[in-house]
Amino acid sequence: MQDDNAKKEPWHSSDEAAESLRASDFGSAEQVRDMARMKRFPKTYPEARKILSGFVGAPLVSGSGLHATLSKNSIEKILSDTGGKGPQNLSRHLLAAGNLDKLYANSIEPWSFEMNPNKNNDSLAGIRRLFAPMEYEGEIVIVKITVKEMRNPKDGSRIYTIKTLDVFLG
Repeated sequence: MQDDNAKKEPWHSSDEAAESLRASDFGSAEQVRDMARMKRFPKTYPEARKILSGFVGAPLVSGSGLHATLSKNSIEKILSDTGGKGPQNLSRHLLAAGNLDKLYANSIEPWSFEMNPNKNNDSLAGIRRLFAPMEYEGEIVIVKITVKEMRNPKDGSRIYTIKTLDVFLG
């Protein structure tokens, strides 16, 4: 268990940085409400997996202009990492997974973060963290999308994980 008072390394600070996001970072109040309105509502892993499978290999473009694709391996990583226990976190996570295309298109990249030097980064040119608004149970939460930029240009950039944060836009 991590000591909450322990110093966060730069590569572990993206969740905390997201706490400073405001609705105005994404656009006007009306634009943010539209961005945050989801169009698919998967209730189970198989439903979310089927939706995500439709995005495999198709280039997606973020609101900040980053092109990335989704791989079959990333689908399993995305679905296995629900960001916490409990039905609310699972429901919120499945909603984000089922709307990855919309979230990615509306995502912004307000900061850059270092890569963890304690991990094998040989195949990576960088890791990017993007943030998007998502309406869940009447509130707008932030979803973090992690993208790995591959060192080999032909491999491009790949969406690696998503995480719904306990950060709410007011």
